[in-house]
Amino acid sequence: MVNLVTIAGTDANIQGLSRLIELSGGQIEQVNPADLSGDFANILSQKAIATKVEAKVKLHKGLQFRNEIETDLSVDKTILTRRFGNVTADSMFTFEYGMKPISQLLVIEDLDMATITHFPFQT
Repeated sequence: MVNLVTIAGTDANIQGLSRLIELSGGQIEQVNPADLSGDFANILSQKAIATKVEAKVKLHKGLQFRNEIETDLSVDKTILTRRFGNVTADSMFTFEYGMKPISQLLVIEDLDMATITHFPFQT
């Protein structure tokens, strides 16, 4: 787990490190220099409630993931596997998905767009 602690008022490359922190299940905390001891105590008080956590999301073949790392996706790109390591009660897992372009939907076997009423997914 990679956690980032920054000091308020300083320039930290949070944007560049955010994907690494997200993939490892870490957190970003910004502390005020005047409240350093209290802020660190709060950060360290968050206990891991599970270790070696892995989440999987399976999309319908008519849907696609957005902005995900290729190695986190199955060969057919319908399953996203995210490994978190340790998680706390405040850990969060998000992902983006949407419908595939019509040109791709029309060539999928066993998919009749005239009868589709919903696209299920599993987590």
